[in-house]
Amino acid sequence: MTIRTISISLATEDVSRSVKFYVEELGFVCLLKLEEFARVRSGAADIMLVSPNAHREWRGPQLTGAVYLGVDNIDELWERLKDRARIVYPIATMDYGVREFGLLDDSGYQLSLAQPVAR
Repeated sequence: MTIRTISISLATEDVSRSVKFYVEELGFVCLLKLEEFARVRSGAADIMLVSPNAHREWRGPQLTGAVYLGVDNIDELWERLKDRARIVYPIATMDYGVREFGLLDDSGYQLSLAQPVAR
């Protein structure tokens, strides 16, 4: 088996609000917007934003990890978002070779924006 792409699906109570966050704050493009479903993309990052449905009991946003988004302009993004977003952890260069920071999206999912650095 070879996996060719990955898309994530994030449940949200307000699809329109989530689309607005990803488009206006992070620069994604909205490819499709329906009442209970939207697809946003930036480069290789493909995110589906969906309303809760009957397949699973809705208990609010649930993700025990973070969605890592590799970027090429980490310092510029930090300067633009540090006072506008809910920051989880500030920008720092990590021992594992990336410069990154974490924020919460409009629904409370953690996004970590990261850029490799030369060692």
